[in-house]
Order: sequence, then C-alpha cells, then structure tokens
Amino acid sequence: MEHKKTNSKAAPEIRDLWLRFIVVIASVVLINIIGNYLYKRFDLTTEKRYSLSDATKELLKNNKENIYIQVYLEGELETGFLRLQNATRDILKEMKTYSNADFEFEFVNPVPANASPEQKYSIYQEMASNGFQPTNLKIKKDDAYSEKIIFPSMKVSKGEIFMPIQILENQIGYSPEESLNHSIIALEYKIANAVKKLTSNKKHHITFLQGHEEYSPKYLQGFLNSLKESQYTFSFNTIGSGFISRDQDTIYPWNPAKTDLLIIAKPILPFSEYEKFRIDQYIMQGGKTLWLVDGLDADNNYLQNESMVYMTKSLDLNLDDLLFKYGVRINKTLIQDGLQSAPIPIIDNQSGEPMLFPWLYNPLLSPSFSHPIGKNLDPILSKYTSHIDTIENNIEKHIILSSSQYGRFLPDPVRVHLAAIKEKPNLKYFNKQYLPAGVLLEGNFESVYKNRIKPEALDKLQQVGAKTLDFSVKNKMIVLSDGDLIQNYVSQKGEQYPLGFEMYSGQTFANADFLKNCVEYLIDEQGLLTARNKEIKLRMLDKKRTEDPKEALKWQLLNIIVPILSILIFGIIYHYIRKRKWTS
Repeated sequence: MEHKKTNSKAAPEIRDLWLRFIVVIASVVLINIIGNYLYKRFDLTTEKRYSLSDATKELLKNNKENIYIQVYLEGELETGFLRLQNATRDILKEMKTYSNADFEFEFVNPVPANASPEQKYSIYQEMASNGFQPTNLKIKKDDAYSEKIIFPSMKVSKGEIFMPIQILENQIGYSPEESLNHSIIALEYKIANAVKKLTSNKKHHITFLQGHEEYSPKYLQGFLNSLKESQYTFSFNTIGSGFISRDQDTIYPWNPAKTDLLIIAKPILPFSEYEKFRIDQYIMQGGKTLWLVDGLDADNNYLQNESMVYMTKSLDLNLDDLLFKYGVRINKTLIQDGLQSAPIPIIDNQSGEPMLFPWLYNPLLSPSFSHPIGKNLDPILSKYTSHIDTIENNIEKHIILSSSQYGRFLPDPVRVHLAAIKEKPNLKYFNKQYLPAGVLLEGNFESVYKNRIKPEALDKLQQVGAKTLDFSVKNKMIVLSDGDLIQNYVSQKGEQYPLGFEMYSGQTFANADFLKNCVEYLIDEQGLLTARNKEIKLRMLDKKRTEDPKEALKWQLLNIIVPILSILIFGIIYHYIRKRKWTS
C-alpha cells in the first residue's frame, strides 16, 4: 500500500515538470516572435558608445541598395588592433540591424599568411592603388618582435562600385591609445558617409570660382583628389564671360543653379559689384559658400631679396561689406603663435644644408573639438593668417578654427624680416587667446543689396524674369582667413604633394580632413557629420601603480579570487536555501 502511494505522488510531480518545461519553451518562442516585431537594444554605457546617431539610423532605414563591406582587420594582430577590430564589428552589427536592405560584412586578411614575397608585393601595390593605406605593425612573440604590413581599412561596396575607408587615425601629438580611441569614434561617420555616397542618386557639384587670380587646379590637386574619393563633381568657372587661364585651361561661365557649393580660394584681384551681386543672390537662394580669403598680401617669396625684408600690403578685394553684412570681418592683420608654428628652411653658409627654424608667420591652427567639423583632428597648417572678428547680428556663429592660447596679431603694415627666426618667442607678449581664423555662420542671411539696387536696374532685372531676394532661406557658410589652407605644395619640377604635407619637416597636417569636413557639413542636409560628436572616454590603468609589484599583485589577486569566491558563496547560499525548501 505504501509503495502505491509513493507512485501516486510522483505522477503529479512529473506532470508539473513537463508543464513547466512546456511553459518555458513556449515563453522563449513567444519572446522571440515578439522580439522580431518589437526589436530594441539597450546601451548601458554612459557615453552611448554602441548607439547610432539619428541621422545614421534614418539613412539605413531609407536605404534600398545592398551593401557589402570587407574589413581588412583579420589575422595575427596586437591588442590595440584587436580592440579596433571588436569596435568595428560592434558598429557594423548595429548598422545591420537598422538597414532595410541587405547589409553584409566580413573580416578578411588581404595578405595570405603563406603568400610569397612576390605575391605580397603585388597585393601591396594593388591595395595602395585602390586607396588603402598600409601600416607597419610590430608583433611581440616569445620576447621577440616581428614586423608585418597590414591595411587597417575597409572596402564599402555597392555592386561593382566601392569606396575605400581608412579605419586607423594616425595623429600628430597623440599617444597610440588616444589615436586608437579617435579611430573608434570616427567609425560610424566614415561608414555611414560611404553608404550615403554610394547609394545617393544625386551627385553634388562644387564650383571653384576663377577670375581674380584664385588658385588654379594644380595647386588644389590634393583637395580635388579627396573630393573625387568622396564622389563629388567639380568645375572651375568665372562669374562673367569665359576666358583662357594662364595654364591654358578654358574657364566657362558659372551656372549657380547647378552649384551645390561655391568655393572662393585665395582671390587677389577685387570683385566687381556685378560679381558680388551674383554671389549674394546665390546665397539668398540657399547656395552654400566656402570662403578662403586673406587679409594681407604676404608670401615667403617676397623675402627673396638682398635685405630679406618686406612690408605687407592690404588686399582690397571689395568683399568687406559683403562679409560684414553676413556677420564677420577679416582683419588686416597677421596671427603669430608662440606655442606652435611650422618651420622655415635656412641654408647654412658653411655646410650648404638647410636648417629648420620655427616661423611665427606660419601658425599651426587648432580645429574646434566642440564641433563635428574639427572633432579629433590634428593641427592645421597655415601661412600668413589674419584673425576674424564676428559682427553682432541674427546669425548663429561657431568658431571652428583658431590659434592656441598663446597668440597675438600684428596690424598692417607688418614688417616681415628673416631675422625673426633668431628671436625666441616671449610668451608674455603672446597674450591673445584663441584668435579666430575660421567661422561657421548659420541662419537667414540679409542681402547686402537690400534697398541698394537702383529702380531702373531693378526694372531691368524684373523684365528678364530675375528675382531679387532681401533675405535668404535657412542657410550656412564658412569663412576662413587664409587662402593657403587649401593649397598643396608644387615643386619647381611640377611635382604635386598631398594637401597638408609640410615638405621641410615631413609631417602631414589635417588640412585635407578639415576642409573635407567643411564641405560635408555645408552640403549634407541629413546631418551625418554629427556622428563625429560621439565621445568615448579612455579608462586607462595608472601605469605608476601597476609598475609597483605589490600593487600589481593586489589587483591581480582581486581580479582572480573575488569572482571565484563570489560564485562559491552564491553556490553555498543557493544550496542551503534549496535544501531547506525541499526538506520542509
């Protein structure tokens, strides 16, 4: 009788176990079904490092083109690159979840481990020709170092069309950890921007204004190359009738209706009122402008005389009233920076070799880290830069480029003499902090020709159907007070160097990236550049404390023993509770 009673009790318990099992399985299936329709991820990091910007989400949701990405971060990598690999994978996974079209990616090693030296060289050549930049990586193994060439980059493709993206940011003056951190911050924007360029049906067109001795194409080739990589088209045009340039290029008249951005790069000759009116009305109708205008006529070539001295001259471009109305004034001054400046070469009379000396008239300007245009960028190489004043009006202004905290300006006329290289800057006299050299203007601009057009001229404009506007639609422009920011060096043999490359020191500054960001911000209405505002905090170990053997041992034991003890304590408590429950 007792045996049968035990079996009768066991049967309900078995049914309860099966019922619980079925409920658990059904719950899991139901949660997965609901999850497909009500998908949500939670980013619990303080800086939201795993979250995409709204502009990126919107781009991916509206995209109807299939995207395939190859990431060249695979194989034997050191710790820092493994972190970059993981961050790249996280970003791509998050993008894949928001994309309505196919968004596939894979991590590959472009150089097989068993490749012969000849095969490796051929692969290196092909990768470089397609825009992928190599990096020499040192790998530590068994107390010995080996070197290998890797390509920390990715290939974003739509069908047969692709764009190369450099993942690793090599930055001047930053530690490897900081450069790696900046690389991770820039990932979202770089990928989203490539997707936008590949999938957009509209190709934005940029016009470089000519007719006032502006830079010709050979001095802008470095910048033009970056525009080509970003899928922009461009042309060189004049506002008036066409002409043949000094380089024997045919310059055709400008068509504002087909121009998404007008770039005015270092004009020397004055603008006529007709030309100013055309530019003003282009801005009133929503046209974007990038001004690179000098305040003074100054150049190192002027030092090539017996006295090695010259006096600067004021540039009368007839643009002051135009820019003043929009909200800025480019002063007739030269900025000097006592903290950071590019060198100038002086030939030593005895050895005949060039010697490098800091040249205060070539300040290295600092991009604003508080704005996505200049976020996490290296210094900008400039030459004979004027400082900018902002004018109080209804236009919103952002300083995006400035000197360091140890700056000063010299008013026109400035006596520029080569003997200045012998003078060590006395920072006591460099007491002007962060002198503006670049300003972003946003808002509804007022026309400088409001109430200034003669009635008879206005009648003629109306007869031909031309509309004149007194105020612009919501618009934006950027004013930079140095035309040399956009110039790449051209040797006497005609060799063209990359934009931002300083031939004497061999350093490459961030001119190309800064100007490309300016273009992107002005043209892009989706606001993708705001993704560059992401901040990822470095939580580094205190090296001084980790080098102390006792301190290091304490934290090692803490990290090893505490988790084990926690599991043991939890197991003991759980076993005790379970025993009490079933015993009772």
